[in-house]
Amino acid sequence: MKNLVIRALTGAVLLGVMITAILMPPYLFGVVFFALMMLCLYEFYGLCYKVEQAKPISRWAMVGGGMLFLSVFLAELYHAPYIIPLLYVPFFTGTFVVELFRHNGSPILNVAMSLLGHIYVALPFSCLCMIESLGASGDGSNWQGGTFVLAFFIAIWVSDTGAYLVGRAIGRHKLYERVSPKKSWEGFWGGFVLATAAGYFFGKYFPNLPEINGHQLFDWQWAVFFALICVLGTLGDLVESLFKRYFKVKDSSNMLPGHGGFLDRFDSAIISAPFAYAILLLFFR
Repeated sequence: MKNLVIRALTGAVLLGVMITAILMPPYLFGVVFFALMMLCLYEFYGLCYKVEQAKPISRWAMVGGGMLFLSVFLAELYHAPYIIPLLYVPFFTGTFVVELFRHNGSPILNVAMSLLGHIYVALPFSCLCMIESLGASGDGSNWQGGTFVLAFFIAIWVSDTGAYLVGRAIGRHKLYERVSPKKSWEGFWGGFVLATAAGYFFGKYFPNLPEINGHQLFDWQWAVFFALICVLGTLGDLVESLFKRYFKVKDSSNMLPGHGGFLDRFDSAIISAPFAYAILLLFFR
């Protein structure tokens, strides 16, 4: 019972912080999600050090990942895409130069793991900035995408809840036993149906949905969006499970009591965020 209470309190605090950041002005969103991304990067590079002979350039790579997020955020905020190469590219290319002056026997592995953190963690969080800025004015102001970011996370939370409840009740057929033995096809379809229904009702009843390029999303588009996020989020969960098996750990860390680590909580969002941005661009083309 004590562990359940701790888990619930931790989840409630994290949820409250995220929802507040999503619905508040862009600067608060940037600060909170920058911090969450850096914590995920910290966990990722900590896991990489568990691989024999691997020594990623973790401090440099964390600063580089932070610069990727910051450059995208500022580029969206000020409608100035040239900021991205100015701030991030020196850290990307600098990774190879820094490794040149280190003394260990696995330079390819070190550089690959260092940059993988940018691709796997920093880039998806940067895509959340791009979703948040949807519908912004020509000068980068008047961000309207908070509703889309909120919908994105609601889709993940509803999908996870449906999958857990249905899988626990009637789960029999393993979804991908080699990577995640506890997941079942019944749980997946339970999450899929619940997420699709939630998407439809979100589009139908959520107040003041943003209008971009002169129109709002239809109810069926919201249903499709939620359904696709369910599928992509499940893949994200499996990918992180695959990584944890490779690193031989149960959780990415113990920083979130009752939940494991930040990567464990954002695994679904990490894979699905870039696709979510692409889907919304397609819907509003």
